Amino acid sequence: RRVAPWHWPRLALSAMRRPLGLCGSFSAVAGAAAAAMVAALCSLAVAAPALPECDGVEEDGISWDAVREDLTHIVQQVLEGALSRDLQASKDTKGRDPAVSYGDVQLHRHMERFRSLARLLPARPSCLVGRRCVTLFTSALYSGLPWDAWFRSYQDDLAGILHEANWTQVVVSGWPVLELVTVIAVLHGGADVPTECHGEAYDRFLASIDSPIDKLRHAAGALLQQPPCDLARRLAAVALAVASTEDAKSNAASAVGIAKAQAEVRRIVGPAPQISYAWLFVAPLPALLQRLANVQRRRSSSLVSHLNIVYCGILDIHDELSDLCGAGRKACKLYVHTMDTKPEVRAGCYGHYKEAMRSIALGTTADDHGSTLFVSPYMWRWHGDQRRDIQSLIREQATWHREIPVAGLSCVNSSMIWNWPVRKLRLEFWKLAYNEYPTGHETSPFMPLSQFWAVGDTTSSTRVYRTSALLSLVRRLPRQEREYFAALPGGVDDADRAALDVAEVIVELDLLAKQEGLRAYTLLQGTSLEEDYRAYAVLSPHLAKTFHIEHARFLPSGPPQTRCLLTSSRAAAQFTQDHGVVVNWCTRRALRDMFRTVGQWWLSLNPRGHIIVPVSASVLNIYRSGESELFPWDADIDANFIANHPIVVGSFLEEHRETLKKLGFTFIFRGDRAVILDLDDSARMDIWLSGPQDVEAFDIRARLCGVRINMFRDQLEGSVWYYRPGEKIYGNTKGKLLHCDWKEHNACLPDCVREGRGIGNDGCEFPDRFVHLDV
Repeated sequence: RRVAPWHWPRLALSAMRRPLGLCGSFSAVAGAAAAAMVAALCSLAVAAPALPECDGVEEDGISWDAVREDLTHIVQQVLEGALSRDLQASKDTKGRDPAVSYGDVQLHRHMERFRSLARLLPARPSCLVGRRCVTLFTSALYSGLPWDAWFRSYQDDLAGILHEANWTQVVVSGWPVLELVTVIAVLHGGADVPTECHGEAYDRFLASIDSPIDKLRHAAGALLQQPPCDLARRLAAVALAVASTEDAKSNAASAVGIAKAQAEVRRIVGPAPQISYAWLFVAPLPALLQRLANVQRRRSSSLVSHLNIVYCGILDIHDELSDLCGAGRKACKLYVHTMDTKPEVRAGCYGHYKEAMRSIALGTTADDHGSTLFVSPYMWRWHGDQRRDIQSLIREQATWHREIPVAGLSCVNSSMIWNWPVRKLRLEFWKLAYNEYPTGHETSPFMPLSQFWAVGDTTSSTRVYRTSALLSLVRRLPRQEREYFAALPGGVDDADRAALDVAEVIVELDLLAKQEGLRAYTLLQGTSLEEDYRAYAVLSPHLAKTFHIEHARFLPSGPPQTRCLLTSSRAAAQFTQDHGVVVNWCTRRALRDMFRTVGQWWLSLNPRGHIIVPVSASVLNIYRSGESELFPWDADIDANFIANHPIVVGSFLEEHRETLKKLGFTFIFRGDRAVILDLDDSARMDIWLSGPQDVEAFDIRARLCGVRINMFRDQLEGSVWYYRPGEKIYGNTKGKLLHCDWKEHNACLPDCVREGRGIGNDGCEFPDRFVHLDV
């Protein structure tokens, strides 16, 4: 045990993986204390099958979900004989690849990483069973201690697994405690059975461990009736408890069997602190516990047997989709509709997918463990390889249904061009972008998924959802529609709720999943024969109003799409003031374009005699917005248009009214200023025209929205003294520090308040320049 594990002699660990199958009833639990223990365990098991202290919990940068799956994967690899191979091999002495895959090399790296992880785990974590499992596994492999010293060093962790943990919760939650006992038992070598236990009945019991279920049940029952020793009676009771879990028709009944098995194991090793841990490894107890683990794994897999299949398109594939249901499922329901033409698909299939989702929601219970297959409306061919690839996708997603909320495939379009569907969604600041990842995708945090799956925000439009995850998105959408529609000015008509293409249903699910924090997995083996749904996506009024999107780019090389939601700069300013969000994209673009166009017109009339001098808060743009646009929470521009010659404001503007109109603008007089507005009155700016003035005195030059501006030193110093621009505020004279009152909105301003804690690590700044118009 002091030799590095990859050099250990071949261990016949795979022999411990006994075939499944035992049935019968647990009986003859001797003693009132044992009965009370079983009753308490069963009651707790049925009432609370999950581990809230572990499931979904992260602490100190450690995800206990990832630890659970990684440990399960490594333990299973060890049970399959991984330690008998040289996991460090990569090349032989002549440079040729050895008879070992990169999977073995990576497994060794993962085991080394897990050894490091054991040293990083907090001493008192929220998920205590997780820390104990990791500690026992890594110490058994790497500590090098003699077994008697190992038992003394780790007796608290063993006692915690056997006596403190509730196996019905731990096993159902996926922690490999039973497999872990098997691994340690094999490393230990096993304990001798007392001489008085041997006899004909006990020998028949041992011989029946790999036998069909009836023979094993008969042998265990016979041993229980005439046990030669107390240990034999307990082992027979464990065997019958295991059998009861396989015979169980419900999760509650299965939990009872697991609880009974744990109660008997506790009696075998004895009560704390006088525990005889060596009895934990007496044959055939490790094999029975491994069998119990296999039964539970198979039960968990069988739970994912309800399949919904949804399709609308031009392919007549009803029978082919029916074949995907296969045998052995509890239920399989098809929602299939065939259209005659592609235009009909684009116009009519949105409603079919939405109605199918509503029907699935009505017919699904809260504890449903099924899956829902969306077949792409843009699928252009169906053949045998496609069927096999989708079957594999359904099977793999079902296997990892807890870790994978949605799964898809890479794509091949009708020109036989391979397309990679994994994209990083960015919905921020009234903008939507489907961006490429710098290196294609993220890597799964779960070790067994990291090598054959890619992770991102999107996948193919042929995709398999965990039905419970899909329903969480379906139920979120109406709430989103009500809240976001109501926040916008104006009423809602039927046109606002109409989709313009079936691709919208996929985009909606992408965006809702992003908001829910659900990751999309793409299986690296297999393809879907479909066109890229993003090429057909449209920023409809419904999509724009549901998610507050005014600017969308679905394809990197495709044209951006725009749909304006706030129709005036006044409404935009009020929205920002009410909710603490960035001024909407359309208003900012309109203001920028207005200042750029009108400003360039003014300067072109007399390049040497005309200047533009920003005034009031517009001066602050030189500190915040760069040369190309306005700072993101500004919905107003104030500027002096100054000439070195006399100007009569009224007659000057009237003289140029037609010119301004051709540029897309008009004006109205307000006292000493003119209000310039576009022809739709979606943006306004205040300008003061004056002359003659000494334009040379404005000797400091800069650019705003791409236009030359002039200033002078005293003006800049006065603006800094008055506005104190280092501290970012909005709301005109109310002077509120930047913060967001609508926390879920995509355009939230940075939080400079933090509920009174002041400036945080972000420095009251946006993370990058994506907030700007053309980024």
